[in-house]
Amino acid sequence: MTVWRRPYSLDLTTVGAIFVVVGTAGYLGFFVFAAGSGMISEPEAVFFGVWFVPGLVVALRRAMLGVWVSHIGIRSRSLFHTTTVPWASVVEIHNGTGSMVGLDMGRVAIVIERTGGGPVQTPIQRGDFIQPFNFRPELGRLVTWPEHYDEILATLRECHRNARPREQRAPASPDPVRAGRPDQPEPVRRPAPSAAQRRDIHALTRQYERGVLTDAEYAAELARLRGDG
Repeated sequence: MTVWRRPYSLDLTTVGAIFVVVGTAGYLGFFVFAAGSGMISEPEAVFFGVWFVPGLVVALRRAMLGVWVSHIGIRSRSLFHTTTVPWASVVEIHNGTGSMVGLDMGRVAIVIERTGGGPVQTPIQRGDFIQPFNFRPELGRLVTWPEHYDEILATLRECHRNARPREQRAPASPDPVRAGRPDQPEPVRRPAPSAAQRRDIHALTRQYERGVLTDAEYAAELARLRGDG
């Protein structure tokens, strides 16, 4: 049996959708009970059912949005489509342009590059800032804060790396650095980093890429996080 799971923590929008599902299901259960016990008439029960059932379906699908993984592959669930890509067909998981019906949404999104087909844009988008006077509809998308977005991207990349045959695995890295940077020291054998260490190293690398840290500062802090003597 294939078990699909989200390998990352839930965003607030998804948690809200789950509460809506539970609340709507509770209302439907109440109206069914009320109609059966004669508390309300059958026409009234049908009227409320016509309104609540579609809302329950949409809320349930909304709660399922995101990227799921299993031992066989990776699955992207949007509001209207579900795309499953076997791990053997996944080339890369990276940032891409967030779009809707071909229109640029002004965000970056997580994209799955695959062989034998076009790229799969997942519903996960990065919300770098809030623009109150620039309304952009996000129905069917998950817009999450930058730190959470980076965490999801790093986790999915790690899942992809771990799903490859051992001889094809690249060395673990939180995120590639820009070309032209000084070569990093040769890797040495050390205990596998914990989840907290991976998050800290990933955040440090993102700062380095943005030019916040110098080469020397980055190397010193990276050695400290890795526990190099």
